[in-house]
Amino acid sequence: MDASTRTGERSGADARKPVVVGVDGSPAALRAVRWAVTEVIARPAPLRLVLVLPDIDKPAFRPGGGKHRAALGTLAAARRAALSHWSQAGVTEPLDLTDEVVWGQADRVLTTLSRDAAWVALGCADIGFFSHMVLGSTALAVSRDAYCPVALVRRAEIESGPVLVVVNAWYTAKPALLAGFRAARARGDAVVVARIWQGRTWTGAFHYGGRVPVVPDAQIAHTLRDFPTVTVRPVTVVGDAVETIAYMSAGASLIVIGHDVNRDHPERMAPVTRELIRHAPCPVLLMPDSPDAADRSARSARSSSLPLTR
Repeated sequence: MDASTRTGERSGADARKPVVVGVDGSPAALRAVRWAVTEVIARPAPLRLVLVLPDIDKPAFRPGGGKHRAALGTLAAARRAALSHWSQAGVTEPLDLTDEVVWGQADRVLTTLSRDAAWVALGCADIGFFSHMVLGSTALAVSRDAYCPVALVRRAEIESGPVLVVVNAWYTAKPALLAGFRAARARGDAVVVARIWQGRTWTGAFHYGGRVPVVPDAQIAHTLRDFPTVTVRPVTVVGDAVETIAYMSAGASLIVIGHDVNRDHPERMAPVTRELIRHAPCPVLLMPDSPDAADRSARSARSSSLPLTR
């Protein structure tokens, strides 16, 4: 595959924003590296591998110390995995790849790096008892606070299936719809758009003055106009959205969802979003749902700190 056959879509300032992958030596992190390489092949961007060491003032953590040398070895293994996946894809041009050790708290470092990233990829453990109970604190915090899309990469339980796009309101739906359509086009899969009904229930009282209850067909069709080969099936979810979306996710190969804000507590994720990033049986791509994502993140209980490089 050469440059003429790759379907890059980034342009302008976004064209050189890197895809940042958090690396920690785990099989899940290596899976995230390979996932990121596949994304870079489809939509060209630099690839940046980052390993975060605790900022501890002890010899082992300083440059040249035992922990630092181990981190460099972990990065080297991740780099080899990225280059191998790139080569196996048949791409003839060189991969724009960098790697580095950064000192700090992992979630804060990755959140800060997300300001200037195209997106961030993190590996997550496969579904099991423990991962059903708790998602890694770093992945959860970065998912909540990042300034760019975040991919939580799990091994999908099915090899092929539709891309499930979950949307809540017309004014936050566009980023998730675009990301879902791009992913489906690259994979050759269909898209299921799950529109969560925000109006009254069938038996509840109607309240005037509320927001538009569902993403309209016209908006989906308008967003789809640049993806003529993608097949889309809209579904309206009424009632228990958490349970219904969890059921629908079982047949998906990828889930795309916006960061739906809990209006009373901006530092918290809405129930459907939280359920999917913790329990989904496939990779999840979490999209910032509005231009003020940074403001929302700033209101969260966490304060970001600048990463340290040495």
